[in-house]
Amino acid sequence: MGQPSYLTSETRSGSTIRIDRVKSAASQYAVYFHCQTDLVQTFRQLYPTELSYGGNRSIVLNAEDDIPEPALRHCLALALTYHLRKRKG
Repeated sequence: MGQPSYLTSETRSGSTIRIDRVKSAASQYAVYFHCQTDLVQTFRQLYPTELSYGGNRSIVLNAEDDIPEPALRHCLALALTYHLRKRKG
């Protein structure tokens, strides 16, 4: 696929994160999450206006805009600890 991907492979505490351009919009890129998790649903609840979403699988960003760093950083942290939180209940 050629997409950068990130995973907590040593601890297996998180869900895979991938980054790629949005094929239908040259000025957009997305951070993709596993669609069978509730991650994007959680992000929508936490950041309903700060971030844009692509269905239940991605956060969509515009190349021309500043990155909403605090919100995105929190979402990435939640993804990288997803399985850890699920195991703890």
